[in-house]
Amino acid sequence: MIPILDRPDLLKEFAGADTLLAFDFDGTLAPIVDEPAQACMRPQTRDRLAQITKRHSCIVITGRARADILPLLTGLNLVEVIGNHGLETSGIEPLRYTSRVRGWHEALVEALRAEPGVRIENKRYSLTVHFRQALDPPRALHAIHVACASLAGLRQIEGKCVVNLIPAEAAHKGAALLAAHARLATRRVVYIGDDETDEDVFALPAGNRILGIRVGYSDTSQAPYYLKSQDEMDSLLEYFHS
Repeated sequence: MIPILDRPDLLKEFAGADTLLAFDFDGTLAPIVDEPAQACMRPQTRDRLAQITKRHSCIVITGRARADILPLLTGLNLVEVIGNHGLETSGIEPLRYTSRVRGWHEALVEALRAEPGVRIENKRYSLTVHFRQALDPPRALHAIHVACASLAGLRQIEGKCVVNLIPAEAAHKGAALLAAHARLATRRVVYIGDDETDEDVFALPAGNRILGIRVGYSDTSQAPYYLKSQDEMDSLLEYFHS
């Protein structure tokens, strides 16, 4: 992986008005916090993004439910906000997944009842099991894995002190990004994300039209470029600001 801020030539190449800019939210546009409900963009990040949306098509693809993320993006001229790891887009309710996810939720509430600090977030079309506040995080993660082993039809993706449970056949972030790219008829795409669910984007064939940037170095990531930390997001946005 190469630090993207060391490649101003590449960023300037992708800074044209015909580039789609796509972002994850938590850990990307906003710093990671212990309580997700308290996550928000820094004022300077919001200001830069608001200016960028006047020139570029910008979208957010997040693991959060759309109903959860939309209040955090008010006042920004985003062309699309896609939730639930890529499967929840505006005007489309993937209701075929709700009964399955409800069953997972009921099973996990019972199976993880004895794990203090574990919280199950039901996003209607997917679940996120949080264990950041667990008294013994390794034990909690093991218990989550054991509980999930009996559930059918899921894709399990670990993140930062979370385990995401997504319908196995549902659209992922990579598919959602390609679909948005086609709908908006943009020439190139820049995608910035920080977590395991973003690897579905980073695994896409890059060619000369998709630039994947990971927030934080990882020797297992398929992203070719990275930011050293979320603090560098404002510096990255500056390339698309003018």
